Amino acid sequence: MHPQHNTRPDYGWIYQGEDFEMPANPARQRVNINGALNAHQVTDVVVVEAERINAQSCIELWKKQHRKHPGKVIFNICDNAPYYHSKIIREWLVDHPWCQIIYLPPYAPNLNLIERLWKYLRKQVTSYCFYEHFEEFRRAILDFFKNIKAHKNALESLLTLNFHIVGS
Repeated sequence: MHPQHNTRPDYGWIYQGEDFEMPANPARQRVNINGALNAHQVTDVVVVEAERINAQSCIELWKKQHRKHPGKVIFNICDNAPYYHSKIIREWLVDHPWCQIIYLPPYAPNLNLIERLWKYLRKQVTSYCFYEHFEEFRRAILDFFKNIKAHKNALESLLTLNFHIVGS
């Protein structure tokens, strides 16, 4: 996830003939977050902030998962981003059998629960919120994860494994 430090209008209305000004930042700074969640316990989320999301940041995330759940086999559901197929990751996975990768079909973000979490995060933290300073913005995002248990009911409803197969 790469939320940009800027105001994000989501939905709203105003009376005809009136204006509504929304403050914005000219900067294009981003917070790069890589994350994983436990589909059976939705507040069990592991995140890593990185300079960029790449093979190294994925490995860092998986190591953090392993420290949180030692002795368990961890199944990571991944999209088809190029770094998941990199030589670095393939070689690392050979030496770390506790980390298993399951790839989603191409162009299926609706099957990836973490995408739903990112959307919820944007709605809670970045929609309609103006953060004058980048550090405030960054802190708000990281605080969301620190206090994720406060969102348990909403997340349990949103991050469900009840997928419906639609015929072609």
